[in-house]
Amino acid sequence: MTRRYIQRARAEAAQQTRRQILDAARAAVLTGNRLEFSVGEIAEDAGVARSTIYSVFGSRAGLLSALADDTLQRAGLAEVIAAYGREDASEALEGSLRASCRMYAAEHPVFARLLVLARIDPEAAEPLSRSERDRATGMAHLAARLAVQRRLRAGVSVEHAVDVLSLLTSFWSFDELFSGRGLDADASSDVLLEIARSIVLPAGDPLERRPAGA
Repeated sequence: MTRRYIQRARAEAAQQTRRQILDAARAAVLTGNRLEFSVGEIAEDAGVARSTIYSVFGSRAGLLSALADDTLQRAGLAEVIAAYGREDASEALEGSLRASCRMYAAEHPVFARLLVLARIDPEAAEPLSRSERDRATGMAHLAARLAVQRRLRAGVSVEHAVDVLSLLTSFWSFDELFSGRGLDADASSDVLLEIARSIVLPAGDPLERRPAGA
């Protein structure tokens, strides 16, 4: 009993330490307009030693990867995946795109900073590149599902559908509407879905006929 209690207490302490470090990293990413921060700075803000960060995450790159994954989970990645898994490909398209817009909106400043950071910091690029590769794979599978279920507009190839869906589900397409046009997450998804309907789905598709926001 005592041993199990000690093990549980250690596990809880380790989780708390991990949370403190991730929260400090998130704050560092959002601080001011700068895009550089060190492990030492994050350790100081988290109230831990630099060696603790390396022990928990392995490296600065590992910390950034964990921060990207944590941001995705906090923002609602599970809802995106659940919607994507719907059997009807048209419904999967609508549901996952709407869920993606809500996810991007939930942690918009962090996503924006991490994506900009990835352009100048090789250590920040890999976790986000991995996420983008996963999204690209997902859009390829979704386009193939649409084709199998005969939900692609006449003359639209699977390859072209992948190109369109990859563009419409990207953070920067959402950001253009959310930040650039001042639309909220639902209004942004309405616009993106209207484009998807007009280019990818066949005329007369139940989703194509559905009013925006319905």
